[in-house]
Order: sequence, then structure tokens, then C-alpha cells
Amino acid sequence: MENNQSTEAYGRERASRYDQFAAVTMGDRRHQRSYLQDLLYRQPLTHGAFLDLGCGTGFFSEVFFEHKPDFRGHLVDGSADMLELARQRVQKEARQASFQHTLFDALDWSALPALDVVFSGYAIHHLTDTGKWQLFASIHAHLEPGGAFILFDNFLPNHPEDRDLIEFLTCREIERKTRHITPLEQIIETDRKLKAAENDQEASFEEHLRQLRALGFGHVVPVFLEARYGGIVAYK
Repeated sequence: MENNQSTEAYGRERASRYDQFAAVTMGDRRHQRSYLQDLLYRQPLTHGAFLDLGCGTGFFSEVFFEHKPDFRGHLVDGSADMLELARQRVQKEARQASFQHTLFDALDWSALPALDVVFSGYAIHHLTDTGKWQLFASIHAHLEPGGAFILFDNFLPNHPEDRDLIEFLTCREIERKTRHITPLEQIIETDRKLKAAENDQEASFEEHLRQLRALGFGHVVPVFLEARYGGIVAYK
């Protein structure tokens, strides 16, 4: 599987500022955590294990342990600096957590236990479309029956004129969060540079739904879509 996720994308300094950056640039993080909490509330937890692909600082992994303290969490990220922050965040008290510094295509699925949930938050859009669908196939193959794949990520419409609108709406919200200190035109320019530097390769929300259904997920549900940011849950 081709994987363009860069291990150099987040150095130590940038990793330390990631949550602050994400709070401004990645939609309503409080609502996103609430969506995840509610999805876990409805999810049968037979095996007590979850996998977080691209866990970053552990911002979303923490929700799993808050929901079920005896969950066994397996956190994976391509940045050692981000993974260390995740370790500091979630590894406390009697929590059972393992941490693996690897890219998605190097993940040893056979070493993982039976999984109730596979989660990924804002990481898979760095992959090519082929890489995305191959990863989804691996997730489907290794989820237990009744398990859920929860995906929060960046999405873009297929048509260029629609992409311009989504870019505008996303950057307009960033402008509001920064109290209009930075001109909108500069925010858009910076946003484009960051996306290019990180090799973002978003597919459309609709194409994700189609591919997940084609791969055999029995029930695929759109959860939220706010400008560029969206959530999907797919049940096996």
C-alpha cells in the first residue's frame, strides 16, 4: 500500500503546539469529542480493545479511556514526537495502552487483539485514494463482527468550484476563531501552503461512503459534515 504520511511532518516543537493549532484549524473539537463519546455509548464492547490509527497527541484516544477505563488501547502514529505526547496523555493509573511508531502500511495487524473499534482522526487524508481504500479493507478484515470503524477526517467535493467554497468556509471560521487578527486572504494562502506541505489528498465524503459500502461494511452512516471536516461510522 502506498503511504505518503511523513514521519517528518511533526517535529517536537510542532507536536507540542498541535492541539492548540487544531483547536483553531480543525473544526469544532469539543463537538467532535462529543460525537465520539456518543458513538462509543452505542457500541457493543465485547472484546474491550480499540485501535487509534494516527493517534497524534492522544486527543481522541483519551475519550475511549474516559468512556471505559479498562479498555485496551493500541495507539499508532508515524511521528515519534506525537506518539510521546499521546503516551504522556493516556498512560496513567491502570490504563492498558500500547504505542507503536509506524506508518499505516507497516502495521502488523496480526499482532493486534480482537478489536471492537478502529478509530482514525484526521490522518487518512494524507494517503492516496488507493492507499485509503486498501487501508479500509485491512480495517474491515481485522474488525470483529459487530465492530465499528469510526473515521473523522478532511473531505473535499469533486468539483473545483465546490472546493473553493469549502476552502472559503473553512478559512472563514478560522478567521472568526482568531478574532479577525489575520486577514482572510492570508489565512487562505497559509492554509494552501500547509496542505501542500503535508501532501493532503482528500477524497469526497460521498466517495468514502461508497468505498466503505463496497468493501463489505454492512451499515455506513454519515455522522457530521462541517465544511471540510466530517465523520463517518461503518459497522461490520
